[in-house]
Amino acid sequence: MDDSTPARGAGRLGRRALTVLAAVLMVLLVAPTAFAATGVTVKDTDGLAAVGPTSAAYGFPTWYSDKAGTRLEPCLDGGNPLCGFLPGDIPDEAQAIAFPGNFPDEFFYFLAGAELALPGGGRAVLTSGLEAAFLNAVQPGDQVTFTRIRVVVRGATPNTEFTFKHPYGELTILTDGTGAGRLVRDVAPSVGNFSLALNGDVGPFLKSTAPNVPAGYLGDPNVAGTVTGGPKRNTFEMWNGATQVATTDQFTVQGKIATNHGVTADAAVVNGGFVDVFATSESSALHVEGQAGRFDNTIMSHDPGGTRFYARLQVAAGQQVTSVKVINNQDNPPSSATVDVRAISVTQASYDGTKLTVAASVVDPTKYPLTVDAGGAIGTLETEAPKDFPLLAPPGTITVSSGSLKTTAPVAISGGPASPTGTTAPPTGPVVPPVCDPSPCGAGGVPTTANPTAKVAATTLSAPRGLATVIDGSGSTNATTFKTTIKSGPQGATLANDTTNKPSILLPTWAAPTDQLPRTAPATTPTIVTFTASNGSQTSSIDVTVNAAPDTVAVTTARSRAGSDLRVDGTSTIPGAGLVLTPPTQVVVYARTNTINSPTGLEPGWVKIGSAAVDTTGAFSVRPRPAPAPAYAQYLVQTSRGTQVVGALTR
Repeated sequence: MDDSTPARGAGRLGRRALTVLAAVLMVLLVAPTAFAATGVTVKDTDGLAAVGPTSAAYGFPTWYSDKAGTRLEPCLDGGNPLCGFLPGDIPDEAQAIAFPGNFPDEFFYFLAGAELALPGGGRAVLTSGLEAAFLNAVQPGDQVTFTRIRVVVRGATPNTEFTFKHPYGELTILTDGTGAGRLVRDVAPSVGNFSLALNGDVGPFLKSTAPNVPAGYLGDPNVAGTVTGGPKRNTFEMWNGATQVATTDQFTVQGKIATNHGVTADAAVVNGGFVDVFATSESSALHVEGQAGRFDNTIMSHDPGGTRFYARLQVAAGQQVTSVKVINNQDNPPSSATVDVRAISVTQASYDGTKLTVAASVVDPTKYPLTVDAGGAIGTLETEAPKDFPLLAPPGTITVSSGSLKTTAPVAISGGPASPTGTTAPPTGPVVPPVCDPSPCGAGGVPTTANPTAKVAATTLSAPRGLATVIDGSGSTNATTFKTTIKSGPQGATLANDTTNKPSILLPTWAAPTDQLPRTAPATTPTIVTFTASNGSQTSSIDVTVNAAPDTVAVTTARSRAGSDLRVDGTSTIPGAGLVLTPPTQVVVYARTNTINSPTGLEPGWVKIGSAAVDTTGAFSVRPRPAPAPAYAQYLVQTSRGTQVVGALTR
């Protein structure tokens, strides 16, 4: 199935797209189209409202809610046609879905699709959905959710910009020489951070108005019909300027209305012979699962209409509890959540004006005594009984620890008189001079006989062009002032914070979008910087060699078809510099009709075909529209970070 397949199963690029995402760690993905006029012009501002707790059974949220109050849950019944599974989605379709051994690599909370029949036999397909998938494989810890808006065009007028209007916004696509075009916008695929999808471009959920929609579902994914709920419109339209090319109000809709609530186990805290358990759910009844020999099944309490739940477990004498499991039997199947018991719990930390009183419990009583400190030792606790520590100035927080176990708690002020008013009198007697070793002292308390030592973290640095690189001289000793100067090297380098012990150097960029012809190779001579530390009477200097660090460029697509297509795509990355660069790397691309084998590629005949900024995924794409008439044989890529790549264009 290709990505223009509508209706049931639309959007089946989830896991494959996310495999690419893992390498670039992006939050927002606009699938590369390379079309200069392709992009989202009107976004959805209504979106989703909330996400439910994570299911302990399969690691995804138990529900998502839109701002209209509709909550949807995963439809995980392989035998239910309303769940929209296609053959092969479930490893063993004869067995019930179970995580992770018999679980689909993607499923949908919500999915809506529509298709336009275009003049001349082409078509345009819309997919909008809230999807669950896995970053690499069906396994714990790889779960992601995201919203998707995708439009795929086939057989439209070539080299033409079209506007597409859909229930959640508008976008433009510039078709290529074959009349094809595509735009994908996925928002928030981030492992385990399911709330990011609330910022997506889908919501409120569309609802089918087709007859005989089964109760408990937004629609039947096998039956198209009209819909309600679109924040912008309830149609899918294609426009060429002011002329409407095609429109439809027929959508397929998939979504199961949530009846499950899930449960979140917020905390479990030991307190003497008890364990206090805190949980959250929109259910009306929860309980803590009993543990043989330690405690029995225990019903959790909650206020009418509230979502907070609480239980105090009576633990059998001499028993330890390291984790508890909270169960919501009102869900079908029952949902649960497990939380570790906090190893140390501070049960009292108060100050009454004269003494600090502290009490703490620990899961393992053999961990006594516990140490109490606040930036310095205060004392120890030998048992869980409260203990007093006389203090004139209490800390705002205390830390109670035993070995690697540690917890911090605020100190509550329970009483005490008001502090005296006025100011502190200065000390009487002669001014005590600073102590120097060796002595005597000079300006700033630095020994006049101590030599300053200029010291930097590294005497050789690699600095990307256009990105400030810090020269760390904070390890210098016996110095009161600092100065950094450029000693030698190519022109254009500048310094900032040059009178501090952490100056920075900025090497000039190379290729620029304003270039019309290729540049000669940038200078490879390093820049020598002198870092000087002084104490007023003596100085110490050290030279730092700064080498320009070029970016790593890989061209992934390079083709030229006379009058039809000219495209150069690739990536530019700087090891250790991350992907979000300020300013972004600029790429300038040239082409020529003849092929010359040369390491420089700077012979005559190059024609500039375009430039682009490298995006936050490290990718760039240059594709001039309309495509030039000649068929080019060779490309030349030059970047602002000082790299150039020459290669052949395919046809």
